[in-house]
Amino acid sequence: MPRTPSRARGTLGVALVLAALGGPLLLPGRAQPAADVARGRYIFGAAGGCGCHTVPGQPPNSGGRRYDGPFGTVYSTNITPDRETGIGGWTDEQIITAIRLGRRPNGERLIPVHPYPVFNGMAEEDLRALVAFLRTVPPVRRPNQPKRITVPFFESVFLPAWLAAFAPRETPPPRAPTAGLARGEYLVRAVGHCGECHTPRTVTMAPDQSRFLAGNPRGPENSVVPNITPDRETGLTWSEEEIAEYLGTGNKPDGDVAGGLMGEVIQGTLAGYRDMTLADRLAIARYLKSIPPVRHRVTRTP
Repeated sequence: MPRTPSRARGTLGVALVLAALGGPLLLPGRAQPAADVARGRYIFGAAGGCGCHTVPGQPPNSGGRRYDGPFGTVYSTNITPDRETGIGGWTDEQIITAIRLGRRPNGERLIPVHPYPVFNGMAEEDLRALVAFLRTVPPVRRPNQPKRITVPFFESVFLPAWLAAFAPRETPPPRAPTAGLARGEYLVRAVGHCGECHTPRTVTMAPDQSRFLAGNPRGPENSVVPNITPDRETGLTWSEEEIAEYLGTGNKPDGDVAGGLMGEVIQGTLAGYRDMTLADRLAIARYLKSIPPVRHRVTRTP
């Protein structure tokens, strides 16, 4: 029998040790199982195609989209598998830690414009599938644009205190729910992170959970985000079927179509809400019809 080269023996040894421990081989550049990639693409679409990481007209996931806040300005990062400017050199665990806990491999804390306190509620199986999909996206060499923080001691003092006192924190389920209200709640609260846009903010800029999904007059990119609680006067009065149709096509019952950020997440980049199954879109609709109605008319005077 020919001798196995030492490098191959080393790789095989790692694989055998991990297999013995019951864990997968999580190495950058490894071929991803087709089923994991397909599931990951679906989760990517249910998260709105991670459009925050794509500048319209630029390669998907290559970063550079600008977000202004009371603390300064940040730019979304390159999450393509480019090894120099993206996440190609990160391990699966490092990517999951960034998604769920907001920490880069070097320990740097992410600004919660990336909604990691909410993404923390995603099931482990979905996160691992999402990582498998992200590794298949064409790499783009695009250096990340540095953030511009204007508040002194923001990252060292104020951000940790804010996260501890005010940040929402979703709890991941042992396994992703597959049907019913539990499925709808999971897709809305964790994967779709709908509350990040549709929930009004308090004076501390934390989501006002007492008015969950009641609309935000000053949403991301200065958008006006509607109340989608089932309040009959100020909220979402569409039927479940009409909500599901809207999520899949962007078509409203009155003949209008989704625009702005909602139009973007429905269409997605490499996938979007439109790629969700009818069953999942109906699960979202049923969950939205089940939450407490909040009377909050979203208006803003220029």
